[in-house]
Amino acid sequence: MQEIPCNPCESSCPFHAIAIGENISALPCVMEDKCTGCGTCVAACSGLATFVLNKSYSEEVGSVSFPYEYTHSYKVGDHVYGADRSGKKVCEAEIKRIVDIPKYDHTTVVTLEVPIKYVDEVRSIYREREIKEIPAQSDYIADDVLVCRCEEITAGEIRKAIAMGARDITGVKLRTRAGMGLCQGRTCEALVQAIIRQELHLDASESGFSTPRTPQRPVTFGTLAGGEENE
Repeated sequence: MQEIPCNPCESSCPFHAIAIGENISALPCVMEDKCTGCGTCVAACSGLATFVLNKSYSEEVGSVSFPYEYTHSYKVGDHVYGADRSGKKVCEAEIKRIVDIPKYDHTTVVTLEVPIKYVDEVRSIYREREIKEIPAQSDYIADDVLVCRCEEITAGEIRKAIAMGARDITGVKLRTRAGMGLCQGRTCEALVQAIIRQELHLDASESGFSTPRTPQRPVTFGTLAGGEENE
């Protein structure tokens, strides 16, 4: 696990079940006796890195709750396939809960019921779609072109993410971190959208947009502390 200066999981938990402490870069500690599995921390995590695992259902099945920012029409009771971190199909699953949390940009938290042996592997819903051949285009972006300068992600890495199952901006972000740097996608989003449209032959409206996360532009610590912008 990476030690990243971030604590929305701690501050968002209504039951004070997560502790990070004064060192904001410390790894969060979950107090299981206080955690209710509500999923608020899952929606609050700006890095889409928080999941709730429940292995107490039975000896046969457990559940996994995760953030889901794709446009979807899923409903409770739907049978789907669970996917691992790389987007690969893992196992059959059933949607047990879908919660939309307005406080956190309407981030949807989905809970899947999966065989107990796959609880530690499943991290999303498997999305299947045929990838067509890439047509020859004059505006084709070469694989070695640096698209996301903040995270140093090339066009080739974005195409690899699409081949692994990404179907929109959020899917690419989850697999590559493109758009998660200092500029929050303001520089690279249009290029990522262009690559997605080229690879999947989508209309402009189908490639999606990044979900804005606060702060929506870089700010100084002085500003956060209540001082002037140039302090």
